[in-house]
Amino acid sequence: MKRIVILGSTGSIGTQTLEVVREQGDIQVTALAAGRNIKLLEAQIREFHPTLVCVWDEQQAKVLKTAVADLPVTVCTGMDGLIAAATEASAEIVVTAIVGMIGIRPTIAAMEAGKDIALANKETLVTAGHLI
Repeated sequence: MKRIVILGSTGSIGTQTLEVVREQGDIQVTALAAGRNIKLLEAQIREFHPTLVCVWDEQQAKVLKTAVADLPVTVCTGMDGLIAAATEASAEIVVTAIVGMIGIRPTIAAMEAGKDIALANKETLVTAGHLI
């Protein structure tokens, strides 16, 4: 079974990745990260059971923590949360589908942690391709 992290799970690439997870049946989601779509993220948590999720906005993270208080999931925020998700210990693959340059640091952290990267963020390559 492959274990993956999806950064940007509520966007188009993230939701399409989760469709593949659903269809394959041999992929486990260990962490998710999203920006603001808390309702969709909550549904993803309930379906895929990650142990760690990150929400960029701290206030939205508080709302999510309350919504998923019945589940064994850690909710974190901001850049530190993205890096925690990208380096989640049991994951083998990190899908980086975050819009903009914000994906650079988590992508580099995932690489340094020995993860395979599935990069769906052109800004990361445009601005930091020489590092990636």
